[in-house]
Amino acid sequence: MSTHAPHQDDGPTEPLVILGSGPQAEWEHAMQRLAAVGPPILIDTEPPTWQRPHLAAARTANLLGPPQVVNAVAKSASTQSIAGVLTFHPAHARRADLLRRKLALPGLSHAMTDATTLRHRTAQLLSAADVDNSGALNAHSYDQALKAAHQARFPLVCKPASPRTRYAARQVTGLPELAEAFAAATAATWPGTGIVIEPLFDGIEATAFISDSPSGPTTVAISHATFDPQAEPALLPVEVVVDAEDVCAPAVEDTASRALAALGHRSGPAQIRMRITSTGPRVISVTAHLTDPLIGMLIEQVTGIDIISQAGHHACGRALLTDESRLGASAVRFLQGHGTSPLLPPSTVAPHDITPYASRQPYPAEYRVGTLRRSGHILASGTDYPQATARLCNAAAELRAARLSA
Repeated sequence: MSTHAPHQDDGPTEPLVILGSGPQAEWEHAMQRLAAVGPPILIDTEPPTWQRPHLAAARTANLLGPPQVVNAVAKSASTQSIAGVLTFHPAHARRADLLRRKLALPGLSHAMTDATTLRHRTAQLLSAADVDNSGALNAHSYDQALKAAHQARFPLVCKPASPRTRYAARQVTGLPELAEAFAAATAATWPGTGIVIEPLFDGIEATAFISDSPSGPTTVAISHATFDPQAEPALLPVEVVVDAEDVCAPAVEDTASRALAALGHRSGPAQIRMRITSTGPRVISVTAHLTDPLIGMLIEQVTGIDIISQAGHHACGRALLTDESRLGASAVRFLQGHGTSPLLPPSTVAPHDITPYASRQPYPAEYRVGTLRRSGHILASGTDYPQATARLCNAAAELRAARLSA
């Protein structure tokens, strides 16, 4: 199926293919930015709704099926030159790589895709370069997983080696939980890739966001995630904070730089997730693309760096460098639960300020995120990390009070 909408733009005329989309409240900022990079062609499982004003065209396809994706993009490429292809979902990274090779498009190299789409392969390359990492162990059977679990020791994390869905990682505190975690991870991984077992490290969760600079790939922002206890044993973020003056920056930046060098990443966006342990940062995973458009918006708010547009231009073989203007901290808390009770007051249909420094963004409909259902989010800002998180907590408390009194 194909749909078209008028696209007015004085910039590049060759379209940018985008694989996949998401809820308007989390994605619209990114779509606005990418529409300025080049007329977007969206390939998604469903026809566009809110995305339509930002698109030049759209086609539906099963994003997990390589032939369907290639066929959908080939139809567009038969009538116009494609500038590049971009995705935010790790499960679509190989589809994007396939399209780049078939259509001779610029962007991320095949070698970098290969190095980052298998988690145990990433760990092997990092270990060979003496970069501290999770030491992920690959397993294709329960017996192999059991052996890996004894080597990693409990508590541990069991997750897909190459995920087909988001948020499929599970904490495992003892042997009785391993079989269920192994079955869940196997169901969520690409066929033939298996699962990985790695230790569950204590420490602060941090993600380094990488973008191009005159001196090469550079850490431009660091986020910290807190996981939702409602989702346990799954690891599902409930709160994410970006601080322009992050106190962990020196250690994180050094580890990120060494990890990129070990994997051969020379240009373009990347995300390096790590745990800052008592002995220093350990790399958990690397993705050679951005994975969360909403966090990209927070990064732009606190640093002035538009990493969404930078990613779009890099996908098209162009560079976009922006000046920094570091301004405090921004945070998001997702409103999510098991769906048994409302998380927002009745008649909440539009963005609304909860306090002078925080606003809520309800979603038109709940959508599933891992084992939970998400119905909105709260955004807050402050001069630094403590103030932003305090304002976020205050806003959440105000929202709970309003819901209970409704």
